[in-house]
Amino acid sequence: MKPSDHHLFWNIQRNAFIELGRSMNTFLDSVFYDMPSLTSEEKSALSNEKSAEGSVLIVYPGNAARAIETLTPLEFITDQKKQGAETVDAIAVPGVGSSKMGTAALARNVANAINRPVAGIVSGLGMADLLSEAMGGWFVLGYKNTMRDMAAKFFDLIELKDHVWEERSYRSLVKDENLSDFDLAPYMFGSPDSTALLLTLYHLRKQITLLVGHSKGDYMIENALEGMIRLCQLKKEKLPDQLKIVTLGAVVRFPEAFEKNAAQFIGTLDGFGLINSRLNLNPMKIEGAWHSLNTALPGHLSVEKAVQMANEHFVAIEEIRPAEKREAEPSVVQTATIPSDEGDARRDMQG
Repeated sequence: MKPSDHHLFWNIQRNAFIELGRSMNTFLDSVFYDMPSLTSEEKSALSNEKSAEGSVLIVYPGNAARAIETLTPLEFITDQKKQGAETVDAIAVPGVGSSKMGTAALARNVANAINRPVAGIVSGLGMADLLSEAMGGWFVLGYKNTMRDMAAKFFDLIELKDHVWEERSYRSLVKDENLSDFDLAPYMFGSPDSTALLLTLYHLRKQITLLVGHSKGDYMIENALEGMIRLCQLKKEKLPDQLKIVTLGAVVRFPEAFEKNAAQFIGTLDGFGLINSRLNLNPMKIEGAWHSLNTALPGHLSVEKAVQMANEHFVAIEEIRPAEKREAEPSVVQTATIPSDEGDARRDMQG
């Protein structure tokens, strides 16, 4: 068999697996993410776009009536560094192999809660992702996703490249910051979307104020934060202290530098999330809620109300700091009035 025939056969098989995975993920997104928050026009546009792996979606609040933008990580970071650019300071990270629609739906919920645009990181989906997810990759990401690491390196070894991150963005960002001596392999092979998040966080570390993750996305955030700590140590940069984190559907142990800045939520009926959580960390448990964020389904966990409750949590933490510092640093989340009775608020979060 000629080398060209070898690669043609590989591409046919790879594309077939990927399309099957995309179809399955689109169905799962309709179960786990709030599809009613997107218009029919938005769904149609997103479903027709290709090569979404590792891309960044800029999603505006529903009442803004602005089109969803699709950018590479490099384009997003470059645009944000331009003078006069509209600031995007919040990032949403969905779970296992979510399609663009799932990412957009989660970002829309967060955008509605904070009333400003949100960047959504689209999950990667290549052959190695499908293999690792088929063997329980969701569970493994908390331990650096060893199976995906092995699969991706194997495909590289036999010259069947399976890099699902946006290559030009990755190389340009590393080169621009002279990070070639930094070992990004644990974050690159471990989770391509986490790599995009890591580089975005590092380059916009003084700007990003809010991270919201769901399911496996919570572990992606933790993975990226560990990488950012190492990057900042290497470059002798100060870690951002304005960053707040909201996790949904999984409870994660974050690095010590960020653990006090996290508000974590999980439903009492969320068996999938509970068995993958560190429950000794005392998350906020939502009675009657399961793994879904879809507001059309009973027992869903409301993203908007979770962000509101997280804001109340962060404000309470700020009250122990000097008053002059609180006035100089406004709350990261701008929301409507939060219910005064937390018990009622938690009960309201279920469908």
